[in-house]
Amino acid sequence: MKKFQLFACAFAAALFSLSFNACSDDDPEVPEPDKPVVPDTPDTPDEPDTPASTTHFDIWVTVGATGGMGSTDAILVKSVDSLTAQLNIDFKDDGVDVAATIKEETILKGKYYYQVPVSADRFAKYQIVGNELKTIAQQPFVKNTFKDRRYTHAWIDDNTLVIMAANGSANKVIWTKLNATDMSIIDEGELSLVVPEGDKFSTSGLAKYRKSDDKIIYFFQHKKETKNFYAAFINAKDMTVEKEVMEDRAEMMARTAYGELLQDKMFFDENENLYLACNNVLEGATSSTQQYGRLLCIKKGDLDFDKSYLGHNYPKGKIITSSFLTAGKALLYIMDPDYTGATGWGQPTTATMLRWI
Repeated sequence: MKKFQLFACAFAAALFSLSFNACSDDDPEVPEPDKPVVPDTPDTPDEPDTPASTTHFDIWVTVGATGGMGSTDAILVKSVDSLTAQLNIDFKDDGVDVAATIKEETILKGKYYYQVPVSADRFAKYQIVGNELKTIAQQPFVKNTFKDRRYTHAWIDDNTLVIMAANGSANKVIWTKLNATDMSIIDEGELSLVVPEGDKFSTSGLAKYRKSDDKIIYFFQHKKETKNFYAAFINAKDMTVEKEVMEDRAEMMARTAYGELLQDKMFFDENENLYLACNNVLEGATSSTQQYGRLLCIKKGDLDFDKSYLGHNYPKGKIITSSFLTAGKALLYIMDPDYTGATGWGQPTTATMLRWI
């Protein structure tokens, strides 16, 4: 297994919630190198106009003390074509307040937002156009019902979306497979997972699709088992559970309630090895948020964790986000107040760059 080299840097965290979502129908084209300037002459025709970019930015700002996370205060969204065309972006008398319909915990793909909205009675697909939140498609619940914000998801392909979570009583894990174009239900059911007598499943868990063997890898917990968690390997075609394994080198995945609706918690590297951010509660902690992180790995094609690999093996630093950057590089966003001299555990304040060689 690859080794990691760590490079750490501290930075000030913003005291308000602000997120940028870059939306585009297609991957951006790589610009050509600058051409030398050639004076216009009769033998040098004018260059054709450059087509306008299809990329725009949706800027989300939450208003109120909660700073998002299910806030009932205003959630303002404004679309702009550029972040450099103006020095200040003003939301006064501009933008759209989406709080009555959707939350910032969302599934973002291209220019669309996919959610179980505030009404918690349907699956829906939205788009921000100018100062308007447009409903592109929606599908009322049929068999399985989900709470808003509390579910995980996996994309099987660009047009097939799977939503998963514990049911209302948390004694089963349910799933619904959707056609992302019109949000129609392709199929739905429950996973053949058994919870111990008197226990319950964690709210949503985490899910990731592995294309090479057509598997959904689903990470989850039993609520009373506080020192371990599980991974289930699911056949994406018929949603049968092919294997279930337990992991006790970390107490929990980095997110158990909201899937990856706010931050990335796992990533595939360029060889399709899957890295999962995990955390443990500090001994003697006065809050459950006082944790230290671990990075675990499942190799391509394997149906269990790589027991020889344990990344970010340090006694403190809660992993908030883990994101793949490019071949050989990933980024961990870590909450570690002691490192920066910050007071309290409320602000994530350390970024760690990982490079594997």
